[in-house]
Amino acid sequence: MKTQPNPMQKAFDALKLAPKCGAFARTTGGPCKNASMANGRCRMHGGKSSGRPVMHGQRTKFAKKNRIQVREILNLLENG
Repeated sequence: MKTQPNPMQKAFDALKLAPKCGAFARTTGGPCKNASMANGRCRMHGGKSSGRPVMHGQRTKFAKKNRIQVREILNLLENG
C-alpha cells in the first residue's frame, strides 16, 4: 500500500524557493525569513499601507470645529 504525499508539501517547497524579505529582525538579530512581495519586503516590513487612519467618534478635530460653529450660530440667533 503506497502512501499519498502530503498535499501541503508543494506549498511548503514553493515558500522555500520564494525570495526572502531580508529586513533586520530585532528579536533574533538576523534577517527576516518571510517571503517578499514585489517591492522586495514582506508584508510586515514595508508592505502595502493600510492607508489614512479612519476618523470617527465625537472627539475628532472636524467634530470639534463643527460643534464650535454650531454653538456660535446658536448664540447669534439667541442674542440677535
